Amino acid sequence: MVLRKSIPARRGSGQRQRRHAMLTQQRLRAVLRYDPTTGQFTWARGLRAGRIAGTIHDSRGSLKVSIDGKRYPLHRLAWFWMTGLMPRWNIEHIDGVRSNNRWANLREGDRAQKRDHRTPYAEPTGRRGVVRIGDHFEALIVAEDGVLNLGRFSTAKAAESAISGRLRTVVSDSL
Repeated sequence: MVLRKSIPARRGSGQRQRRHAMLTQQRLRAVLRYDPTTGQFTWARGLRAGRIAGTIHDSRGSLKVSIDGKRYPLHRLAWFWMTGLMPRWNIEHIDGVRSNNRWANLREGDRAQKRDHRTPYAEPTGRRGVVRIGDHFEALIVAEDGVLNLGRFSTAKAAESAISGRLRTVVSDSL
């Protein structure tokens, strides 16, 4: 068994140095049960046997569980359960719901894909299609086939003017 050391305790603190075994698929399957159709993990043994595993530990809503003193996100454990490999990159939830760990809802992605799927923090301005992001304003036109970003502007009025100008162009072209 491969062992890895945790952070060593300070000298004289009276604490022993802990050792955590690397999680293997065999150990995971001994501790938890996973249902790929529902995405739920349940405890396999002990006092919690049969109970749903995982609690929300962050504001993002992803479920986590502790095994042998180490905390793991359940979507990464679902990937490990099904493939036998710990994911190299990020595991994304296709529907965007971070507590939905169904196998059909998970895919492996890199950081660029994760960044592209993340919704930016945007403050509404009260003007249609204009959002404030940091120190600038963005002009967005939302259509059936997606979102058209018209760019960044220093003022909300300039962003609103860009939207109305673009909409006039689109309407006049369609006539």
